[in-house]
Amino acid sequence: MKKILVLMLLAVLSVWAFAQQFTLDGEVKTGLLYGKFEDGLADPIEKIGLGSKDDAGKTIVDGFPSNTGSSEGRFRLNMTYANEEGKMGFKTRLNWENWRRQNPKAPDFPYAFGYGDFFEDQLTISIGILGASPWGTGGPEMWKELDVSQSGGMRVEWKPEFVPGELNVGFVLNYFDSPSESGGEIKLTMWEILRESVLGAAYTHEFFHVRFAYRLDSDYDQRIRTALSDGDDLLYRVEERILDRFLPGFQIWALGFVSGVGAEKECLLTRNWLFFQYAPDLFTAQLRVGMEAIENRTLLFLRPNFYWNFFDKLIVAGMAFQYGQDFGEGKVDPGSPYSYIEIEPKVQVNLSPNAYVAFAYNYRMEYVGDITDDADPTKLAYREARGIEPIHYTQWMNLRFGIRF
Repeated sequence: MKKILVLMLLAVLSVWAFAQQFTLDGEVKTGLLYGKFEDGLADPIEKIGLGSKDDAGKTIVDGFPSNTGSSEGRFRLNMTYANEEGKMGFKTRLNWENWRRQNPKAPDFPYAFGYGDFFEDQLTISIGILGASPWGTGGPEMWKELDVSQSGGMRVEWKPEFVPGELNVGFVLNYFDSPSESGGEIKLTMWEILRESVLGAAYTHEFFHVRFAYRLDSDYDQRIRTALSDGDDLLYRVEERILDRFLPGFQIWALGFVSGVGAEKECLLTRNWLFFQYAPDLFTAQLRVGMEAIENRTLLFLRPNFYWNFFDKLIVAGMAFQYGQDFGEGKVDPGSPYSYIEIEPKVQVNLSPNAYVAFAYNYRMEYVGDITDDADPTKLAYREARGIEPIHYTQWMNLRFGIRF
């Protein structure tokens, strides 16, 4: 492992020495993470360790730090190289989230591909472990791309100059995104591989921006997911870019993902988010409206947040509130006034534009119904006899640190 890292470092240094168009950027995040879990039946469970709830660190189950799949933070390094003409190069990302000396996990490369620009940058071809897609959702709440596969692939992007604005359309030839479970019933052919292709498009105008991607799904691989088996996937992102002219700092955008399109036993999973944000110099106010639907159950999420900027953003303080409710025959608890309620105050000190220290506290109440321990008749009877509602209470505190470079 150490030899691999040394060789990687030498390779990076050699490229740095001989190339003028080489860039490095990334981030490091970690912190102290404390969690407490209560279900009204047993004694509270408390845990503490290293981790960051700022999109990095320990795996969280129902808002609670879990020892399973835990990690200490995140070290992320993005590398981009282009030759002197800027027509050929590569892009790669290294993620390392388990830093333990004993039984550490090797760094992961979410993407690593070479690319070439042709015909005055109107055609771009990328080959390798694909990522950094021009057709992804782009977040927040959902960072999704359809270009990925088990064994890499090739992406072709056409960016014609004669179209007003910026148009990017293309396709991806890749491999399966899950192992084959057909049991040999379906023969592996070129046609089955082509049926894993992705079609994508993005268009940027003065007044709006839109992205769309659609991934086909062959019969050769049968994906096993929660209540889903097969089907095509699609995603989108839509942004308006005109309201800022009338109210500086105001934005509206939406993004979404649909899985299971056209499956023989169709069971669509849809996730959609709509964002309203007003961010002048003094504060940032945002409302996130989300909806997830699957079979006979629909979940609605509301996530307003407000953060005030003090001393030219040296200190940022505020709070986020989250409310979720499920509807339909598959509702977890038919009598519950909510699915979950969550509140999260936070104070952050920005040591520089690229470094911060923050403290956040989170308290969450979630109705669990009969999907967890309440499926146990003994526990259910105990709750009913003592009037204990089927609610799980979780809270965590996180002192975290981050550096972007």
